[in-house]
Amino acid sequence: MFGLEDALPARLTKTTLYHVVGWGLRLYVCLLIVVGGYSLLWTLELAGLVPEAWLSTIWIGIAVMGSLFLVLLVPLFYSARSTAR
Repeated sequence: MFGLEDALPARLTKTTLYHVVGWGLRLYVCLLIVVGGYSLLWTLELAGLVPEAWLSTIWIGIAVMGSLFLVLLVPLFYSARSTAR
């Protein structure tokens, strides 16, 4: 009667929607892992179970990994968008 094919433009197929939903779920799981890790570190910090030197090393390591990810992401993004192979 009213199928998904009728409501969407011809370029947007079910397969495309499944891929978008799949990437959305992957992003959601990654965000849950990151937020869970930060929450665990914050809880351990409040409880005083992790020594101060370890905490600063962990936070600096997280900041460095995030910065490296962003630095590597920019060239990868532009190389993926270029048409020259």
